[in-house]
Amino acid sequence: MIGTYVTGVLPRTQELIAKTRLYDRGRLSEEELETSFLEATKRVIGIQETANLTFVGDGMLKWQDLLRPFSEGLEGVEPGPLLRWFNNNTFYKAPIIKSDIKIQPSISNQQIDLLPSGKKWKATLPAPYTFSILSIDQHYQNKIKLMKKYAGVLNQEIKALEKKGFKYIQLNDPALVYITTAPEESKLKEIIEVYEIVTEGVKAKTCLHTFFGDASPLLKIVQTIPFNDIGVDLYETDTKIFNNLKLRDGLVLGVIDSRNSIIEDVQDLEKIIKEILLKIETNNLYITSNADMDFLTIDKAEEKIQVLSKLAGRLQGV
Repeated sequence: MIGTYVTGVLPRTQELIAKTRLYDRGRLSEEELETSFLEATKRVIGIQETANLTFVGDGMLKWQDLLRPFSEGLEGVEPGPLLRWFNNNTFYKAPIIKSDIKIQPSISNQQIDLLPSGKKWKATLPAPYTFSILSIDQHYQNKIKLMKKYAGVLNQEIKALEKKGFKYIQLNDPALVYITTAPEESKLKEIIEVYEIVTEGVKAKTCLHTFFGDASPLLKIVQTIPFNDIGVDLYETDTKIFNNLKLRDGLVLGVIDSRNSIIEDVQDLEKIIKEILLKIETNNLYITSNADMDFLTIDKAEEKIQVLSKLAGRLQGV
């Protein structure tokens, strides 16, 4: 099966950006801002529906950054200083771990009332390794302890989302492959053991999605990774790793470059993907954006999502 979806955050419309600035200046009411978020969310969901994507999300327009709902919503954590998001010209507030982490039911703020009933819903959450690397830990003072605690919290969040009807949960883990934050390969086993806490008892399909770096070290041990699917940034990953690769379940290829406004050529991508499919053993293949699409304008993101749709159509039956 060839499936499609977008990786995570979609761009805010220009109208919404203007309204948020007015709100920050005290020139727009909270009710008016909420109406603007509603309209923009409907648009990004509509874009996904029109493209007939396999899984649909709400666009995460209210997420100021991937970690913010957790730094603001978890007990024992508070948002800290603004730091650069890897090597991009965007920023996030580093979570400060002040005391033992606890969770209230479902803190990730999914716009369920706007998601289409006729589609399978997808949610994107921050993975434990990336959360631990980007946090300022003043309590546990140990990355593995922090990861384990957060993994338990994440497991509860995923199960809460399951009850609400979500069928696919993607955990974004750029720090796991980014050149200055990736762990030594000898440390991967310990991290994977932590990830077993995340997926314990979970019925929804899960994906560990990586970007901003080469996923080859993970793909070498992909059979041990306790997620249904593994996602890779095709613009960063050495394609030699696909030779005779046997997946645990599915492979997610980030074939759309979210950090480049140039629109991809469908035929070029079709050729690349067909070559990869000849080399691997997998039950499912998903094609998606390599990273969050909020580096683009909404119009460019829509064009790239249409490329995904056309590409999936050309690959059916392969």
